[in-house]
Amino acid sequence: MTIAIPPTNAPDSVFEEFWLQCPLRIARGTTRDVFEIPGHPDKVLKVLTRQSNFANWAEIVTYITTTDKSFFAEVYSWSWSGRFLVMERLGPITLQDLAGQKTPQFVNDKKPSNFGKDKAGRIKALDYAALDLSPHPLHHFPASFDEAVE
Repeated sequence: MTIAIPPTNAPDSVFEEFWLQCPLRIARGTTRDVFEIPGHPDKVLKVLTRQSNFANWAEIVTYITTTDKSFFAEVYSWSWSGRFLVMERLGPITLQDLAGQKTPQFVNDKKPSNFGKDKAGRIKALDYAALDLSPHPLHHFPASFDEAVE
């Protein structure tokens, strides 16, 4: 029997019940644990292990707002607080797989373990919570607004 993935913005309590059905932890990072989802071999559940929900929210906002999503593991669902995140499961890669690949400059943590291969063989980031949000210089307003502002 395949378990149902909670809808986007479901309460944490609904995701906590879902999490109880995902006993196999397949990865552990600095801020999150990653669990296999029974009946959904193409998805994982990321659960924050720290008080801040920043890592999941960084990935949610990046995925939703980016124009070209081809560089990122797909985000399917998340809890209201952002503590829980359901994301595309990617397969392992080798260093050779990364040779010649491109990734957006704003993705800050480019270690090979943060990338994987989707079913079609495309290389994508599976952990893109570390962002460099300052790629452009600061905007300078004019010293005076004596002239009309457009």
